Amino acid sequence: MKRIIFILLPFIFCLNNVSIGADSLLIHNFLEIVVQNHPLIQKANLFDEMAAAIELKGAGTLDPKLSSNFQSKRFSDTNYFNIWHTEAKVPTRLPVDFSVGYERNNGVFLNDENAVPDNGLIYGTFNVSLLRGLLFDEQRYNLNLAEIKAVKSQIEKQILTREILYQSILVYLKWSANFRKNQIANNFLSTIQIRHTNVIELFINGDRPAVDTIESRINLNNAQKNLLKSEQDLMIAKQQLDLFLWDDQSNPMTLNSEIVPGALLESIKRVELMTGLIDPDFRNDPLVRKFQNQIDEIENSNRLAKEDLKPQLDLKYNTILSLGKDEVAPSFALNNYKYGVTVGVPIRNRKTRGILLMNDVLIAQNEIDQNQYLQQLINKFQTTSLNRIVQLEIVDVELEKLSNYEVLFEAETIKFDIGESSVFMLNQREVKLFETRLDIVNSYFKYGKIVSELFYLRQGQE
Repeated sequence: MKRIIFILLPFIFCLNNVSIGADSLLIHNFLEIVVQNHPLIQKANLFDEMAAAIELKGAGTLDPKLSSNFQSKRFSDTNYFNIWHTEAKVPTRLPVDFSVGYERNNGVFLNDENAVPDNGLIYGTFNVSLLRGLLFDEQRYNLNLAEIKAVKSQIEKQILTREILYQSILVYLKWSANFRKNQIANNFLSTIQIRHTNVIELFINGDRPAVDTIESRINLNNAQKNLLKSEQDLMIAKQQLDLFLWDDQSNPMTLNSEIVPGALLESIKRVELMTGLIDPDFRNDPLVRKFQNQIDEIENSNRLAKEDLKPQLDLKYNTILSLGKDEVAPSFALNNYKYGVTVGVPIRNRKTRGILLMNDVLIAQNEIDQNQYLQQLINKFQTTSLNRIVQLEIVDVELEKLSNYEVLFEAETIKFDIGESSVFMLNQREVKLFETRLDIVNSYFKYGKIVSELFYLRQGQE
């Protein structure tokens, strides 16, 4: 959670509790709610606990083990045997294991090899693999696997967090854009209603023909239709935004209809604060690292499989310390020992060679996918950066176009007032002005989407 909030510091200038009852919901307040309460963000944070659990499990490979085994047999009042064997084993990262144990056995029919002094004996065991398992073994495989899977959990957390933040920004900008378009449609309808009333009065006074009232009414109908459409779009955008709003008790929240978004351009500027990418290295992108993590896991499996191709030569040596017969009297002698040697030579080992071959194919496939996705990210960054420049130029053109349409509309209004223009021409000028204002909002929204994509790529550099 701390890391996510650090990423969003340019957004979060005030970390006080956010009130949904406020008059407006700014983008940094919205993202703060998402970061703190969204279920998928909470799910992503659980990957930290998962990583800690995996590391703990891996460390358990080196946990000492204490075991005790007792067997007894009595029949017809005869003590056939009592066998008691207790051992403490200490594994290590090296191909060497140590253990210490205690044996105490007795009975009429005790097997000779289990015969020990009456007070038992203590032994220390030294196990070492001299060929197979010398460089790599099951213990080191499990330790490496735990580290690899812990890294995988962190990668999954970053992938999920980044996607939620990216989608959150998009839905907010869409809500802000649709809110602005609804305002434009409202203002357009209000203006048309006033003009329609004036045209009717002019007709009643004999200054305008009846056809002008019909022309004005059609324009009013179109304005009403545009407002209804904008209200529908705003409602859908608000519903999509609600999907990202949750309280601190994991309950979904619904935005009050009185709450308004921050200005679209101001919201985009806040997102822009996090889009600076200078000489990005997309090998750090979590999806690229995910491929590498899969490769690391396969290579770890390969290292263990390659050990099976080697001959087996294991040495086991026990030192023995007698505790005496009649009384406890420990005695140690160099010639008291037990040892064993295990030798094994693989003949064909087709199973292992097949596993290695399959793993090599999987590694090659992952490397191809990794390189392909890396190139896609590079191309996406280059394309998005270029689109950002082009979209800014489009916005400038749209703003100039709006300025020109405003001049034409004002001129047409003056001509209409002095009787040198028609309702049709005035309506046409105003419709074009209305459409241009909507185009500018759409252009800003497209620019915001481009900035959001750069924000998405930026998060892969963390």
